[in-house]
Amino acid sequence: MRKGKSEIFSLICILIVLILSGCGSSSSNNSQPESKVFLTPGSSTVNPGDVFSRTVKVQNVGGTFYAAFDMTYDPKVIEYLDATEGTFLNRNGVDATSFQAALQDGKQGRITIGITRLGVIGNVSGEGTLLTLTFRAVGPGSTSLAFADLKGFKDSANKDVVIGEWESGTVTVQ
Repeated sequence: MRKGKSEIFSLICILIVLILSGCGSSSSNNSQPESKVFLTPGSSTVNPGDVFSRTVKVQNVGGTFYAAFDMTYDPKVIEYLDATEGTFLNRNGVDATSFQAALQDGKQGRITIGITRLGVIGNVSGEGTLLTLTFRAVGPGSTSLAFADLKGFKDSANKDVVIGEWESGTVTVQ
């Protein structure tokens, strides 16, 4: 009988340790917020001829060395004019980077974007501005500004950096 009580006591102790450590819990209070890439503003209405910008931002992104993706839109509604590198990957101009943004095949409707850090400078994490895209409203209608062909984010060892959410946007031309 004494051995049985000892075993029960041991099991109770193990159970208490598991409960206190959170083992077996279906929810965790220490979980990291989901990483995301998003446009700001997310949606807007502009007039024909207006020049406007959309900023691509990142939030809660871990260990990133480069990013590559496309943006698609309806060229009957808006046209791409220019892109400017943000400060996320170059750490506010401290680190060297290479930034490219161009129309795919020179045609409006799809922008191919690539940004990489240069040299042996490590990865960056956190949140910030990846780039800003400038457009002109050319015709009435609505178009999504959608992330496409997500080559994604990679670290300096060329391993994927998980992005939990990609939030596209919309533009309406009156």
